[in-house]
Amino acid sequence: MKRIFATALLALLSLASVAAAEPVSVFVSILPQKFFVERIGGERVNVSVLVEKGRDPHVFEPLPAQMAALATAKAYFAIGLPFEETLLPRAESLNPGLKVYRTDEGIDKIAGSCDHDHEHHHEGKDGKHEHKHEHKDEKHEHKHEKHEHKHEHKDEKHEHHAHHHEGADPHVWNGPGEVVHMAGKILAGLIEIDPDGREEYTRRHAAFVERVKTMDAEFSRLFRGKMGASFLVFHPAWAYFARSYGLVEVAIETEGKEPKAADLANIISEAKERGVKVIFISPQFSKRSAEIVAQAVGATVETVNPLSEEWEENLRAVAKAIAEAAK
Repeated sequence: MKRIFATALLALLSLASVAAAEPVSVFVSILPQKFFVERIGGERVNVSVLVEKGRDPHVFEPLPAQMAALATAKAYFAIGLPFEETLLPRAESLNPGLKVYRTDEGIDKIAGSCDHDHEHHHEGKDGKHEHKHEHKDEKHEHKHEKHEHKHEHKDEKHEHHAHHHEGADPHVWNGPGEVVHMAGKILAGLIEIDPDGREEYTRRHAAFVERVKTMDAEFSRLFRGKMGASFLVFHPAWAYFARSYGLVEVAIETEGKEPKAADLANIISEAKERGVKVIFISPQFSKRSAEIVAQAVGATVETVNPLSEEWEENLRAVAKAIAEAAK
């Protein structure tokens, strides 16, 4: 009898150990976030993505199965996309224990209107890699080893062709400095919901941040001497990337809509003036307007995906393409 009891006890302890080792279930909005959370969380987390491959976050509606899964999730790592503002209250009502971490909170957001009458220039001092943007009295700085970004939006000419949601551009995941910031939020969230993983999360976070900073420094060298260089896109998803390296993003699309004939004429004129040779388009959008502009200015159309799960590889490819096209 004692042997049977001991065997049963060991079996129960074994099952408890397996249960304890179950990954923590968390949700993110888009695929790049999945990359970030998995790099920090490793096998201790199971990351589900709402906007799956091929879906558009601008017109996103969750599937019933996704809402059901959210009802049992431990955490949601938000990133500031518009659909989150209606989704998260619904998710929290289904799952009162859901922890919501707003990873974009504290980021110096790029703000502006959705027309084509403003641009985003960054002037450096003596050709050095220094960008200053100041919003009122607040300064937001990204300091990297041998590499510093200072962002101020005060007495500087602030030009930027951008698509903004509710006054702010949400595409923060395409700026390396912004990703470092979000990584800190992800680390804090994972430690809160899974304290036993603190050591592993901290170690993985440090390694991830080091990789991002190394890549950032590589991009700074890549764009050295190209301050103010412009690149043309259909959907403006690269504003934070542009800000990081003193580039100018010129967008064809406004407010998620195809441009009118007069807008296209202005864009074509500007593209010719800037000597644009490549137009970047996201796979989620129609190529029609981009091809019209490309034909008019003698440029080619190249597809780049701002929602790629292979974030690091994708950003390197985009950086190379922009550097080659920048004039």
